[in-house]
Amino acid sequence: MQRSSKLAGACVVVAMTLQLAFAGPPKAIEYVNPVAYRITQTIEVTNHDVSPLASLELNLPIPQEFREQRVQGVRIVGDDPFRLVDREGLGLAVRSFCVANAVPRPGESKSLSVSYKLICKEIRTDAEVLADREYRYDTSSAEYKLYTRAEELIEADDPEIKAVADGIRSGTTHPYWFARKAYDYVIDHTEYASPSPGMGARRCLKEGKADCGWYAALFVALCRAGGIPARPVAGCWATGDNNWHCWAEFLLPGVGWVPADPTVGDTQPDKREFYFGNLDNNRVALIKAYNLSFDTDRGHATLGFMQVGCWHWYRAFGGTGEKISVRFHEVGERAR
Repeated sequence: MQRSSKLAGACVVVAMTLQLAFAGPPKAIEYVNPVAYRITQTIEVTNHDVSPLASLELNLPIPQEFREQRVQGVRIVGDDPFRLVDREGLGLAVRSFCVANAVPRPGESKSLSVSYKLICKEIRTDAEVLADREYRYDTSSAEYKLYTRAEELIEADDPEIKAVADGIRSGTTHPYWFARKAYDYVIDHTEYASPSPGMGARRCLKEGKADCGWYAALFVALCRAGGIPARPVAGCWATGDNNWHCWAEFLLPGVGWVPADPTVGDTQPDKREFYFGNLDNNRVALIKAYNLSFDTDRGHATLGFMQVGCWHWYRAFGGTGEKISVRFHEVGERAR
């Protein structure tokens, strides 16, 4: 009986060893638990008294495919809509550009909508694996330069932002730990507040109050100032009405883009650890940038923050009136 027990024990050890061997090393990042949603985003403009209206431009973002999301069956409804691709590949948009007889007269409206099915996955990372690795950036690459530059709303060259980044860097040069300290800094020094016009990373740092878009902007700016490629994500929660949200990502060579959501990490303290390096499967990444530029002669070539969409109009020379209203609407639900 004793020999049989030893033999059984040995078999268990062998089986566990084989299981570990076949399992392989732990994965740094995984995309799991896909969930399907249906999303519709609309912009509607009503002309109340402008006559005549010379032109009207409506713009909406179109989500791209990433490792954590797939986009299917995109349907666009509007007057002569056409797609636009950012010059640097940062995002996609659809535009309806109305002139002459196509513009709405007083009392009329024009709308543009985008609907699609989206498959969203959770992002899960192994913190120990990420923290143990060594990372080397190709600082001469176009990607590195793109995602470490200063730009509108992400003022990575601001002296005060650089000073904070230098302070973080004096404690660690490891990209993962730098990003973690930047994430903690934003949470510890920012209080959630309603959206305010004219915000950005600089004002978020100075005022210490921001909504999700500027939490993300400050995190990205700190990472970029410290030499860590990072980008904001403008999107929405996948269920509900007008449930807008922003978060961020930083790049680790050999791993890819790692998520960070300092807003939820701050407003839900019990989830602070989770939302550095991990992400739920209940959100839509609309555009992973805050500034877009297009090659087009039909409407504006440069668009700013494009989360909900944007619009422009011009009254004809000698025309009258000035009242035009806009309504943005987004709705998402689980797909059956």
